[in-house]
Amino acid sequence: MQYFQMIMALVGVLALVFVVFWLMKKLNKRISVSDGKNMKILERINLGPDKMLLLVSVCGKCMVLGVTSQHAEKICDLEQTEEELTAANETNGENPSFKESLKIVMENMRKKK
Repeated sequence: MQYFQMIMALVGVLALVFVVFWLMKKLNKRISVSDGKNMKILERINLGPDKMLLLVSVCGKCMVLGVTSQHAEKICDLEQTEEELTAANETNGENPSFKESLKIVMENMRKKK
């Protein structure tokens, strides 16, 4: 009888953990989906706690942003528009990773100097 109560308590705690995890996942989707009519977050890569790089489209123009818990800073503008990026992705059959996109941006910045 004592083992049965202990097993049921363990099952209850595990069920509670899964419910909390599911709720947090749902709430996090609502918070992170902030796409508006004129502004969209196309990709995001976490660099560490409270640090990330964002590929953002504002009115069709793409830019790379560095974001921390204290501030956000524009790193560079992309020459390609959101439509050009999505068209290039569709012709390739797959979406390029953020790493590949950042590599292209960095190469374009070096060429300008």
